[in-house]
Amino acid sequence: MKKRIMTLALLVAAVLLISGCSTGQTMTNASKDRQVRAGEEADGQKETEEDVLVLAYPKDLGDMNPHTMTSPMYAQDWVYDGLTALVNGEIVPELAESWEISGDGKQYIFHLRKGVKFSDGSDLTAELVSKNIQDVIDNKEGYTFLQCLEEITSMEVPDKDTLVMHLAHPCNSLLSDLSFNRPLVIAGEAAFPDSGSIYRDGVKKPIGTGMWTVKEVVQDQYTLFARNPYYWGEKPSFSYVRVEVIPEIETVINALKAGEIDMYIDVNDGLSADVYRELEGLGFSVDMAEGTQVTSLSLNTAGEILGDVSVRQALSWATDNTVISEMVYGGLQKPASSYFADSISLAQTGADRYNYQPEKAVWLLEEAGWKLEEGRDYRTKNGAELEVDMLYDTVFKNGKTIGLVLQEQYKNVGVKLNICEEDSQIFRKKWKEGDFGMILYSSWGGSYEPFATLAAMRTNGDKFSTVQKGMENKEELDQVMNHALRETDEEKLREDFAYIMDSFFEQAVYIPLTVSSTLAVYNSSLEGLDLEGGKDVMPVGSVKRKQ
Repeated sequence: MKKRIMTLALLVAAVLLISGCSTGQTMTNASKDRQVRAGEEADGQKETEEDVLVLAYPKDLGDMNPHTMTSPMYAQDWVYDGLTALVNGEIVPELAESWEISGDGKQYIFHLRKGVKFSDGSDLTAELVSKNIQDVIDNKEGYTFLQCLEEITSMEVPDKDTLVMHLAHPCNSLLSDLSFNRPLVIAGEAAFPDSGSIYRDGVKKPIGTGMWTVKEVVQDQYTLFARNPYYWGEKPSFSYVRVEVIPEIETVINALKAGEIDMYIDVNDGLSADVYRELEGLGFSVDMAEGTQVTSLSLNTAGEILGDVSVRQALSWATDNTVISEMVYGGLQKPASSYFADSISLAQTGADRYNYQPEKAVWLLEEAGWKLEEGRDYRTKNGAELEVDMLYDTVFKNGKTIGLVLQEQYKNVGVKLNICEEDSQIFRKKWKEGDFGMILYSSWGGSYEPFATLAAMRTNGDKFSTVQKGMENKEELDQVMNHALRETDEEKLREDFAYIMDSFFEQAVYIPLTVSSTLAVYNSSLEGLDLEGGKDVMPVGSVKRKQ
């Protein structure tokens, strides 16, 4: 065991060394050289350096279309609100201050907060809420995972503060679907193009009811957000937030050390445990919150090799996710126990789980006819070597490192793992078409779990369904997942989930690896960051400078 861990450590260290030696880009415009232009906020307060919180993010702002997924989540969070929000795993009121659900689950009456205004000073009305939601319904082909878009048959507006939704069937996901930061968020009338469809033709202006507004954008350099003077909730301490576009994590770290940015909230797994702890040792404040995304291996149940359930079960027993937790993430991401995070209560059914028992893997492979001949590293059957391709998206920063750990573990039981990195477009294409052995992927998490994920899994042709295509009970499983999306009786709903989770285990469809964590590093002069209590991806509204 000691030798195995040492070998893995050398492999992981090699990958980290290679990535650490790459040259990060130099910031051509330092924070101090790009001060906010002098001006006045709506309340008359002058902009000052102390009034600006500076962050970094790896990508540009995009088009800020609230009804598509083309802009960063954090920006859509900051500018737009939905009827509901997800806070600490619970659905809470946002633009709707309350709602009622009919006994048969087919009618929802939403009562809007009174006095809410958009960032241009116009009023929030039920008519506008209906217009936004209808725009998404009219273009629902891109959102097969949003069950509510299939179920909403009509909407009516009895008065300016009330919206009534009529559904064809009960919809367990409706309130969580409405809490997503996209696409069912609400934009103001001034955001709509002449065609009336933001989804198809984009926004004229990013006008929302959120905490922040977009004040200035310099493409591929930075976005300046200003505090929304009409915001209906508690106003943030800072008047402005500037988000620098810095793709390379090495450049982010240097900018933190140089005082060119105030804070970095890592939502993309770019920050290693070593760097996180180094910055803490240098006097930076740090924070961490456990997330709801789970990194897993999705096994191709219809594949040439992994179509055999015995081989899938063997790989499940051969995987030690505690090593990945410690060696790849330095213990900052804990080992996962199932496809869904433990915080998703419906998925906690008591289903059996695999743990690291390589001897069971060896026995299963032997029984399946995969023999390890003397002098060979990998098993063979009918002259063919036992090898599996692990596919991952190039944006998955730790994909290679995780692959090297798994490669060593699977070699111990005679399985050859090929690590295959692809750009995002090819990755998604191969996944959808079933051209893979296993997929390394992080689940959606948040409001998407569990119902949006089930909706995708049961949709024929969806990449999530492709993974399950070879399951012996796939037809029945789809029926149960469909039932779970509409079942209003809690006991029956839990029975559905028990069947779903048992099926995943018995047929070894997924190998859970780790549960995500959000990390934050920031200047010690700041306080008030709450990574757990806010709804936003980057919840900076409560951050302030220490007095």
